[in-house]
Order: sequence, then structure tokens, then C-alpha cells
Amino acid sequence: MSLPDPVWNDDDGEYVYDWGTFRLDKAEPHAGGRWTNSGKPRDDRPLKSRDDDDERTVSFPPDLMRLLHRHITRYGYGPDGRLFQAEQGGEIPMITYTRAWRAVRKVVLTEEQQKTPLAARPYDLRHAAVSTQLAAGVDPASVAAWAGHSVGVLYEVYAAFLDGGDEANRARIEKILGHKPRSKPEE
Repeated sequence: MSLPDPVWNDDDGEYVYDWGTFRLDKAEPHAGGRWTNSGKPRDDRPLKSRDDDDERTVSFPPDLMRLLHRHITRYGYGPDGRLFQAEQGGEIPMITYTRAWRAVRKVVLTEEQQKTPLAARPYDLRHAAVSTQLAAGVDPASVAAWAGHSVGVLYEVYAAFLDGGDEANRARIEKILGHKPRSKPEE
């Protein structure tokens, strides 16, 4: 994990955060004790579709770095090195963050949005992150590597997202061809 320390900016009177990274070398998906070899809710396993000793690096933006620094300053790390831990230490039970997710979803989404699958599970943040990276114009090879799968899977899973945005895509093509940006017509 790389969590660069923030740098104080005298002009703005606040800390400035840089990009950080997590290096992932194993997975612990929640399957439930009935479905694991150990009888625990999670078993260690290699990263999906990778060899036992493979790793992948995931970058995260300055806004998340700010939140992580605040969390670490306030709570530190658990005795086992966990960044997030249960009240008595150890893994946070799935039901705890599921309840918290449902409560927050009610606060931040409209009633109409709550009836849709939008952000139905914490895992949906993964889709939001990948979609945001693609919308920002990050090259698909990097997005796929950060997400931990191939470019083919990226296009297959996120094809619906990639179908939109014709105006933005045309503007990107014009920019790379050296055209001046068009101004929007007066309304």
C-alpha cells in the first residue's frame, strides 16, 4: 500500500493529497461458512483468474486519499493490520456493513432512485469506479488492469456504458486531430 503523506499548501491553507495505491495479492470473497473449505465466512484465495503469487495494483484518487488519511488518523490500524475493523477487532461482519449501506442509500438517494438497482450493494461501487474511469477517458488497458480483468471482459461487462456519450467522443476525436473546441450554440 502506498499512502503518500499530504503536503501543506500555504496558498489554499489546506493539505493537498496525491494519488495512492493498494497492492493486492489475495482475495477473501464472502461466501458464507457453508460454502468455504474452512467453515469461516471467507477463505483466502488467489486473485481471480491469476496464479497464487500474482499481484495487481489499484490506484485511487486524492479525494479517497484524504478520506483514508482521516480514517487512519482517527482509528489507526487493527492489531492484524486491517484498515477497517469491527468494534472488538477483526473482520467487520457482512450484516454490519450491509445495514449501514442500506441506511446510507436511503439518505443519499431519492425515493425513486431507491426503487432501482442503483448502488444496491457495496460491490456496485466497483462498477461506478470503472465507469467513472472510462468516462474520464482513461485508456481501457489501464482501467482493465486496475479492475483486475482483461480488456475483453471490460468491454463485455461495461459495453452498455461505452455505447453512450457520442458528443463527448466526437469532441475527443476532434481534439486529438487538432481541431479547436466548438463553442455551444446560444440558447
